[in-house]
Amino acid sequence: MDDIAHESIPLHSLPRKRKADTEDACDSSDIVCSQPSPSIHELAPNPSKLPAPLSVQTNTTSLHWPPEDTTSTTNSPLSPSSSSSPSPTSPLKPDSPSRTKRPRIDETGLLPSPKSRKKCEPKRVQDIISALESLKGDWRWITYPSGETRLAASWPPDLNKDAPTPSLAELCPMSPTSPASALSSPSRIVIPIDPCSPHIPVRNPPINKDTLKELDLEAILRNPQLRHDFLFDSGLQFRAAASRRKREQADTYWKAVLTELESGCTCVTFDTHGKPSGCVCVCRRLPIPPADPIIACLPLRRRLTLRMPSRITSLLHELLLVLLSIISPQTALVSTSPQSGRISLQQRRKQQQEQAQALRSVLDVDLIEQEMRHGLFDPSGAFEVIGQILKSHCAPMRDQAVDAMVQLAKTCSPGGGGGKAEAVRAIRECFELLELMKLDIANHQMQTYRPLIIHTSPGFELRTFKERPNCGQAPLKITEQWLTSAHRRLTETEFKLALPDRPLPFQTLGKRSRVILSVIEGLVDLIFNPPSAVPLASPIVTTTSPSHQAVPNIVTQLPDYPETLFLDHSRLIQLTKDAADVTSVYLLLMLYRQLLLSSYQDPAVPRREINPEDVDMQLIKKEILELAPRNIGRCFLRIRPSSDPQSSQAEAREMEKWKSGMRSVVLQIASRASEARCRSSNLIVSSNPCLRAPEPHLLKVAESWSENNFKLESSLSALMRDRLRDAVLEIVVQTVLVRGSISPLAPPVSGSSQQATRKLATGMEPLSPEIRQLSERLSKLAVLHLNVYQTMYEQDNFSTEW
Repeated sequence: MDDIAHESIPLHSLPRKRKADTEDACDSSDIVCSQPSPSIHELAPNPSKLPAPLSVQTNTTSLHWPPEDTTSTTNSPLSPSSSSSPSPTSPLKPDSPSRTKRPRIDETGLLPSPKSRKKCEPKRVQDIISALESLKGDWRWITYPSGETRLAASWPPDLNKDAPTPSLAELCPMSPTSPASALSSPSRIVIPIDPCSPHIPVRNPPINKDTLKELDLEAILRNPQLRHDFLFDSGLQFRAAASRRKREQADTYWKAVLTELESGCTCVTFDTHGKPSGCVCVCRRLPIPPADPIIACLPLRRRLTLRMPSRITSLLHELLLVLLSIISPQTALVSTSPQSGRISLQQRRKQQQEQAQALRSVLDVDLIEQEMRHGLFDPSGAFEVIGQILKSHCAPMRDQAVDAMVQLAKTCSPGGGGGKAEAVRAIRECFELLELMKLDIANHQMQTYRPLIIHTSPGFELRTFKERPNCGQAPLKITEQWLTSAHRRLTETEFKLALPDRPLPFQTLGKRSRVILSVIEGLVDLIFNPPSAVPLASPIVTTTSPSHQAVPNIVTQLPDYPETLFLDHSRLIQLTKDAADVTSVYLLLMLYRQLLLSSYQDPAVPRREINPEDVDMQLIKKEILELAPRNIGRCFLRIRPSSDPQSSQAEAREMEKWKSGMRSVVLQIASRASEARCRSSNLIVSSNPCLRAPEPHLLKVAESWSENNFKLESSLSALMRDRLRDAVLEIVVQTVLVRGSISPLAPPVSGSSQQATRKLATGMEPLSPEIRQLSERLSKLAVLHLNVYQTMYEQDNFSTEW
């Protein structure tokens, strides 16, 4: 009766009551549907590529299979209280969920007799089997408005001729998004399986031709974000992904490959809630892996098992394709190394053809699968050929890794002592080595074509901006308002351009100079007064994202920023947080000065003027930076509240850590201030002043001062922020407009900004390195932005202020 796989527990080992023959006819715990497979190639697709959420009609019902609860008075065969279930005295199955006992209904007229239940149970099971079998090829992933993605299919038309019976409805209960009154008119069957569950191993290797395709030179030159980031960081390099999610996904895949090699099993099991469950193998019923996933329904166990296609075939195909892409690049621009110039193009093509032919001969998928079925496959010979070919293309530092991979594969030969686990490890090391080689080639290309990328970037970025898919009727509305406001501020404040000979009023400057100054003013204002809430965790803009998704879609996160800065959002966020951090340190240094001038608690001690030396202020700044919490300036940022309860709790914990860290900093400042006051009054009696506790009244003043001023609405903090803003604006103007622009090809020169920081206001001297660094980054951003959009800004119809 229960012909499940080796992993399942045989039912004869569990004590249960003797059932009638009619019950045995319906007690089929292995109900395999004939190819009700999803119409997709990958069982775990990328959530961003899933179809749009489907709206649920008010007069229809989305149904789940199997049920959790039932509204019918008839017991379901899937229920633990069914007549086919074990007796109450028998132990429960390990894989069956624990459920509370339902109250007994005294009205016997509402309950059918045991004989009628036995007669209707085969019909209920057969109904759901017929429904699932009739949905062959109609399964697809749908996304509900709640964001959940499930496997679903439309209700079979032939079953809609008559109203579904209560027994069939209870096998397919409605989804939470459907109205309760629509149970009698179902529209589709929903299987609650999450396609992105990490429990489902991917069908292709984590490193494959598609993932490495974005490292090709053609893809690099089409990636706007990558090219833009390369202008700011000349040493930008590709690195292998090392996230925890990637590692877990790779481990799950290679574990599934090893399991398939050892036992041939590719099954994945879920419970009725779509959560991973212990594997209930159905490979005995389906000995040959299917071309598409097959759903095996286990209603009495309340489980769903997916018999996945074989991963060995796709693994061998991907290995061959990746190897061919390494030895035969798609573009002729790749051959740029000095060694490649010594070999003629014809000789190089002949060598590539010979190597490609050798790889195809040793990686014949059909032959390898046939040898594996008979237990005759020896990977050592194939890996020797692969190792020789890789050594002719990889950098010398990769030779040792190639040799280690070949030696590991040789252990799998007869008498070598290795097994299938070593073979899987060798293949995995080969893929990882191919990824490193591809990264080496891409990094070499980036440095070789750096002048070309920089020279063509302005035109490419402007064309990318005009071809954006979300470019609406007013593509520059926010940008126009941004520049107009900056122009008006410069006019109202009577800004003067400080030239070496004499200052020039803003209104007397030419149009080109006024446009440049307006852009600089606008950028500085975005940093110190962001127009929208700033996320504390900067959005990670990957430079290896697909070219059609290379433009970061974070306009919804920063909706009020100018449209022309769509490639600089992550930089602007980081600059904003750095400016807030500098403001906080500036306030803490001012707190130290205030405490030095504070009155003594003892009236007999006269108040003295204490002028802290630069050495003391540098020491205080160093201690502040060492003790300060992460994002010390978060109190001056508008943080968007999160609707996720977990995110809100994490944000509350981070806020508590920030407050605790600030209390430590204030305590250290008060201690240093007490030490300086005692030293000036000759009151030090301790031989170790570092351990001296601060004066109680001084600590109370410091805590009250910090509590009142470390707020976004504090007038003192706004005054300090405006001072820093004016200092940064002056340095950026001197760097960009007066002393000349910054070239991306030139090394960073900080002489001009050092000269400008000498004229900082009193109290900012200890912060000159931070102010100079912030100004240099803003200057480079302004120059690169003007190189692209200055011509467009200077048009007469762009703004009425010109």
